[in-house]
Amino acid sequence: MPTHPLLQLAKEIIFRVPTSMLPVEPVGVLFWVVLLLVWLQYRRMAQMEEKIHGFVSNNPWYHTATSAAYGIAGGVVGSFVLVLGGVTLQQQDILYMWPVAILLMLVSPRLLCFSYAGGLVSLSHLIFGWPANINVASIMALVAVLHMMEGLLVRLSGHQAASAVYVDRPSDSEEPVVGAYLIQRFWPIPIMVVFLLQLPPEALGEAMDMPGWWPLIDIAAPAGAGWVRVIIPVVAALGYSDIAITEKPAQRAGRSAVFLWWFSLILLALSFATAQNPSWAWMAALFAPLGHEAMVHSGNRREMQGKPLFVPPGDGVRIMDLRSGGPGDRLGLQRGDVILSVNGEPVLCRDELRDVLASAEQLTVAVRRDGGCRILKRSTHRPGENMQIITAPERGDRRNVDVNTRGVLVRWARALLRRLMG
Repeated sequence: MPTHPLLQLAKEIIFRVPTSMLPVEPVGVLFWVVLLLVWLQYRRMAQMEEKIHGFVSNNPWYHTATSAAYGIAGGVVGSFVLVLGGVTLQQQDILYMWPVAILLMLVSPRLLCFSYAGGLVSLSHLIFGWPANINVASIMALVAVLHMMEGLLVRLSGHQAASAVYVDRPSDSEEPVVGAYLIQRFWPIPIMVVFLLQLPPEALGEAMDMPGWWPLIDIAAPAGAGWVRVIIPVVAALGYSDIAITEKPAQRAGRSAVFLWWFSLILLALSFATAQNPSWAWMAALFAPLGHEAMVHSGNRREMQGKPLFVPPGDGVRIMDLRSGGPGDRLGLQRGDVILSVNGEPVLCRDELRDVLASAEQLTVAVRRDGGCRILKRSTHRPGENMQIITAPERGDRRNVDVNTRGVLVRWARALLRRLMG
């Protein structure tokens, strides 16, 4: 009994997506190059934490490994949507987007996103006619599916790489400096894409008898023989940058995932409309970068103007983060705990906590967690030992990070400008 062609495609996707990352072909080498860029971004986060807090709470090697695993899984899901839906691209559609995406990442890490690169390439084609012979509908459909996958990845793991920081809010705010979590997550995505290629007769294999509705977004084959649709692995990159002030990182990531899904559905609808009527190409090309930027700014404005969660509770010391395996972690402290007392002595601020720990040889710590009170004990404690915890900012604290993250090119340009100005 012959196998249904869509089932054959599904089996090929499941096999070829994981194997496409092997560095035996150009696409596998590109995957590892992207993974190196991802590691460099996580290392930069770790260096920032070391500089601010004296220890690293987000291990770059761990996050790089998990990003690769999640990216491969996301690539399988995205490949099902693209290939089984028959979204057809040309090689130049991908080749032009990658250099633009890398350049934008060097300006700011949060711009490592194909919505900006794809939108700029499409707009350049519509306005200037360059690059020529690209398919805006296919590019926008690819961007939409990638953001659908980004929403899934953000929902599952977006909150895992969150750095506790102090940030400024508007000067008229009741709390001008508040605690926040700076979230930055990156994924390399190996994904299968349907390409329209012209192949010599000896390279043509047996064609599948596809359903009549397939493909949904197609490209008219140029004149000449040998034009076929071939499934080829490519590598994409997704980046998620966010800030959590009014809610915990997991809640913030969940909210962002919903907005990403809405964004991807609207863009996917615009790409289908463009395939039917090319006049929709302008709307799709504009919506990709502008809609994504509006989504980012709307979320940031909500966080900056909403009620902050990470402020002093008034009756203790709130913990924002702690080093994994450090003294505080071994004691049993967790993110969000409020330390109420140590060895029976109330602690209302960071200095009082430090004073009590300076002379304590054993610890009995009362904390408020999830609305209840818990007692944590440790039989031995070295007086003055750093608990390696990050507490919510107190009155008089200043910001320790600028939420407007800058890329390598911007940092180099600013350093050069300072040098030239003496």
